Amino acid sequence: MWVQRVRRIQNKQKSSRAKRRIGAAAILLFCVCAVIGSVYLQMRHDRSQKYTSFLSYAGIRAQESVYQHVVDYYMPILSAEQQEPSLLQCLTDRVMNCFPVYTYAMQEGVEQASESTVSIAARDEEDYEEKLEGELERQLAAMLEEENESWKENYSGSVDGAPQDFLPMQSRDVAGGVQRSLFSYATEKVQQVDLKELEDYRTLVQKYYRIDGTTESNASQLNVKKLLKKDLSIKPSSEGPQILIYHTHASEGFRDSKQGDASETVVGLGDYLCDILTERYGYNVLHDKGVYDSDRDLAYGVAGPALKKILKQYPSIEVVIDLHRDGVGADTYLQTEVNDTVMAPVMFFNGLSYTKKNGALTSLKNPYLQTNLAFSLQMELLASEYYPGFSRGIYLKGLRYNMHYCPKSLLVEVGAQTNSLQEAMNAMPPLADLLNRVLSGEKP
Repeated sequence: MWVQRVRRIQNKQKSSRAKRRIGAAAILLFCVCAVIGSVYLQMRHDRSQKYTSFLSYAGIRAQESVYQHVVDYYMPILSAEQQEPSLLQCLTDRVMNCFPVYTYAMQEGVEQASESTVSIAARDEEDYEEKLEGELERQLAAMLEEENESWKENYSGSVDGAPQDFLPMQSRDVAGGVQRSLFSYATEKVQQVDLKELEDYRTLVQKYYRIDGTTESNASQLNVKKLLKKDLSIKPSSEGPQILIYHTHASEGFRDSKQGDASETVVGLGDYLCDILTERYGYNVLHDKGVYDSDRDLAYGVAGPALKKILKQYPSIEVVIDLHRDGVGADTYLQTEVNDTVMAPVMFFNGLSYTKKNGALTSLKNPYLQTNLAFSLQMELLASEYYPGFSRGIYLKGLRYNMHYCPKSLLVEVGAQTNSLQEAMNAMPPLADLLNRVLSGEKP
C-alpha cells in the first residue's frame, strides 16, 4: 500500500513537470512568433525601404532599437523629443497584453522603484549635509580664507566710476591660446517680442520652452505677465560679493580642452564671465572653483552643502549662477553667429520639483521656483530681442537642481562637448550683457 502511494506521487510529479515544460515551450514559441510577426508587419509598413531579406531588415531594426535605448539612457534631453516607439517597445507591449497579471506586477515594481528614487534623491541632500559636514568645513574654510585675501588684495580703491572700495581684477590669459572675444555689444534691440502673443500658453511654450518628457507645466506656472513683473534688479554694493558663479559639474570640458586643465573647462568660462561682470559692469563677483562632480551622479548632493555655506559666509550675495555645458550626440554640433562672432549658443535650465509619475515633489520643494522661472524667462526674451539666435531656449525638467538656495538662481548650459573652447568663450560677453540688463531692471 505504501509503495503504491509513493508511485502515485512520483507519477503526479512527473506529469506536473511535463505540463510545465509544455507550457514554457508554448510561451517561448509564442514570443518567437510575436517577434517574427511584429518585424514582418513593420517591414510591410515600411514599403519605401528596400531590404534584401527578412533577416537583414530584422537586424537593422534591432540595431535601431539598441541605439535608441542607449540614447534614452545617456542623453534623455534628446530622447525626450522622440515620439515614435521603438520595435522593442512595440513587441513588449504586445507580449505583456497577453499576460495581464505579469504586466500588473511589473508596473507595481516600476512605480515603487520610481517613488524610491525620488525619496533617495531627497534623502541624499540631507545625508550629504551630515556626512560631508566636517570635510566641507575644512575645505571651505581654506577656500574662503583664500578668497578673503584675494578680495582684500584686488578690491580696494575706486576706478572709472566703479563702486567704492572696488577694483577690477587683472585680466588673465586664457589657456590653450584662446583669445578674449572682441565682441560688438548691442546698443539697441534688433527686434521686439510680442508679449500679447505670449499670453497664450501654447505659443509661449512653442517659441521659448522645451519640456522634458518626465515633467509638465501649465499656463498658471508659466504666466508671462506674472513672470515679467518680478523685479530682479540688484543695487550697487561695495560690501562683499553680489554675484556667485559656481559649477556643479566643474569637470565639463570642450572638444579641444586639455584634460586636467581647469582653465579649459567650464571653470575657465566662469573666470571670463567673472572678469566681464567685474571690469565692464562693476559688479562684485565671487567665483567658486570647487569640484563637486568626482562622482557625477552625486554632484548636486555634494554641491548643495557647499553652496549653502558660501551663501551663509557671504550674505551679500543676491545672484547665483551655475555654469555648465550641455551633452549631445557625437554628430550634433551647436553653433551660432552673433554680431559677426561665431560662438556656442546657450540654453537656460529650470527644475520644476514635479514629475508626471510622482506629482509635486514635496520632499524637493523649491520656494523660489517662480523667481527662478522669471529669471530665465527675462534672460531668454531679452536675448531674443538683443541677440537673436544666441539662446536655444529654456529647458524644463523634474527636480530642483539646487536652485532653492537663492531666489535669483540661474542655471546656464553653454554649448556642448562638441564645441571648441574658443566658441564657448565667445558666448560670455553677450551672456554678461544680458545679465547686466536683467539685474539693472530692464524688461523685455
